[in-house]
Amino acid sequence: MVRQGGAKMGSYKRRKNREIPWRALLKGAAVSMLTSVVLILILTLFVYLGWFRESAISISNTVIKALAAVAAGAAVGRHRTKTAWWYGAIAAAGAQIVLWALMSVYLGEWNTSWGLAADILLSIAIGGAVSALILRKRT
Repeated sequence: MVRQGGAKMGSYKRRKNREIPWRALLKGAAVSMLTSVVLILILTLFVYLGWFRESAISISNTVIKALAAVAAGAAVGRHRTKTAWWYGAIAAAGAQIVLWALMSVYLGEWNTSWGLAADILLSIAIGGAVSALILRKRT
């Protein structure tokens, strides 16, 4: 039995297309976390070398979180799913929560605050917007 697009019902192409949203979600979160770690290491190097003062860490932290959300949205937006904006938002927020949890384990203190909620909302907005813009550009 052949369906629209020439792919058979049980074909690999159809199964691959059905599984893309979950793979895109995980890929977006992984890209976001990797981007965050690399940018944090670069920030640490700049502070160590004296190019940035320690007072620049808080602003740099927000910029790093925004860039990580952009990376998640860009990774998800490339998959052309109808709900790429939603998956981009979930990937960015999920990565933000995982990074917060890992940092809390590393530091040994679990602080939840309005700042964490603001970071998650920032990630949702930026990740969703970037993936929607990429999807709109590609279609």
